[in-house]
Amino acid sequence: MVASSKLRLTSREDIVVAVPYLVGFHPTDSLICIVLNHQRILDRQLIRLVVRLDLPQLSEIPELAAPAAQAAALIAQYGSAAILIGYGPAERVEPTAAVLTTALRAASMEVRDVLRVADGHYYCLCGEPDCAADGVPYDPADSTVPAEAAYLGLAPLPDRATLEHLITPATGPERDRMQAATTAALRRLTDMLADGGVSTADGRRPSSPENVVRAGITAVQQVYETAARGGTLSDAEVAWLTAVLMVPEVRDHAWIACDGRDEHRRLWIDVTRRATLRASAAPACLLAVTAYLAGDGALANIAVDRSLHADPDYRLAQLLGHALRAGVPPHRWRAATTGATTEN
Repeated sequence: MVASSKLRLTSREDIVVAVPYLVGFHPTDSLICIVLNHQRILDRQLIRLVVRLDLPQLSEIPELAAPAAQAAALIAQYGSAAILIGYGPAERVEPTAAVLTTALRAASMEVRDVLRVADGHYYCLCGEPDCAADGVPYDPADSTVPAEAAYLGLAPLPDRATLEHLITPATGPERDRMQAATTAALRRLTDMLADGGVSTADGRRPSSPENVVRAGITAVQQVYETAARGGTLSDAEVAWLTAVLMVPEVRDHAWIACDGRDEHRRLWIDVTRRATLRASAAPACLLAVTAYLAGDGALANIAVDRSLHADPDYRLAQLLGHALRAGVPPHRWRAATTGATTEN
């Protein structure tokens, strides 16, 4: 899922060329649903949501009706029309698109176009008499979309695996350095917690010590300032950051400050990649929040998976994962969780 795009799309060719920019990578084995507001002309303000669905295997297609109806009900909340674009073999794309088309129409949505993309051609599946059976060739160089995307700083990756590689954990000497730095940072945090804790009558600590929260928030603010300057964190800075993010109040301060800007994305990609497994749940979740608010649903999903791999019970990652699967637009999730009302 991604949020509304700033790209101007005026033809089928533009739509096909734009899809990799909208989802962040060149899709394969996927069905893309571009959700529109039909009351506007086809321009950059029309796209409300872009949803990528995994293309089912042939054996799974007969059971698609119920999940397609659920997906359509969610999609219909955010627009009144849709365009479907499938990537994969015809025998899988066509029946899948047909099931989703039926479900969307049952949800009172207009399905404007259904396409399949393969080998530099797009194939119209909408049954129009002028659709060429052997497909229509397209060349991205003939579209203005790549130039507009470059101006907006958009550059699709080759595939989803390349996106996943962005946060592949560090290996070799870098990993060894981070293990040592993290051990030292956790020892420092443990000492601060022991020194600053205030217990209740029954021995429970009501909240994190104020000195720990202050130190953690200071660390977060400093790394955001470093990111804004285009700087790179040292191993010790990354290790201390991942340690203090284990403090709930510090983590909450960090994620509320996320707003989807590019420097935050770069920061949390770097910290997530370098973090040790035991300390990676929070930075991976913060990357997911940042990507989600920027409209990069693919990276947000990958980061949520990384966070839950580190800690299957990480609540914020669980909540964000539910929002992504439900197709909740980022501004609505932001408003529900922070009270902010400005749409990103």
